[in-house]
Amino acid sequence: MTLSELDHRAAVTTARWAALTRRPVTECPYNPAGDARQRALAFLWVRIYRRTQSAGS
Repeated sequence: MTLSELDHRAAVTTARWAALTRRPVTECPYNPAGDARQRALAFLWVRIYRRTQSAGS
């Protein structure tokens, strides 16, 4: 399963925005219990969120 470039960019952009504006990680827009695409996007979103959050601290 590969993510489209648009899916990837959307996940990265929203994760960075959420981390920089101190939104809770529970606001991830992707369902980790969903299909393979949703799980992959949720994993990517949380990874980028945490990386951005720790860099901004």
